[in-house]
Amino acid sequence: MVMKVKKRIKKVLMPIFLSVICGSICGKLVYGIYDKELDKDINGEKIYLIQAGAYSTYDNMVNNTSLNNYIYYEDTDGLFKSIIGLTENYDNIEKIKNTYSEEVIISEYYSKDEELNKQIKEYDIKIKNSTNEEEIKTIVLEMLTLYKDTDATLTKITS
Repeated sequence: MVMKVKKRIKKVLMPIFLSVICGSICGKLVYGIYDKELDKDINGEKIYLIQAGAYSTYDNMVNNTSLNNYIYYEDTDGLFKSIIGLTENYDNIEKIKNTYSEEVIISEYYSKDEELNKQIKEYDIKIKNSTNEEEIKTIVLEMLTLYKDTDATLTKITS
């Protein structure tokens, strides 16, 4: 009787044990592939886009945006979004926001463009060291012009 119970336990436990081992191996393989693909897609610097608004049409954006210094893009959801600043330094967001006295939305993106990232870092240092609002506006405008003049693409970080 005891032998029969041991044989049954072996018959039940052995497949469960093998399933756990096979599942672990397959999980590690799939995760390894996914992890490498993720690194290919997102291996850049985090960029914060400071957005002044999102509008259903281009005309609404132009009519409702009180600022002259902004860039815009049409998002995949069909909205026109006006960007008043971009930075890699999270602390600079408050400075830019206070300079323009606007309600803003912060979006996180990744940039793979090494030259763009390098120049944004240089502008971030200037903003960090500046207390003059007009100087900050000039630096932000230079950053926006820099981004507008490149063909860099950003990858959105979704949560």
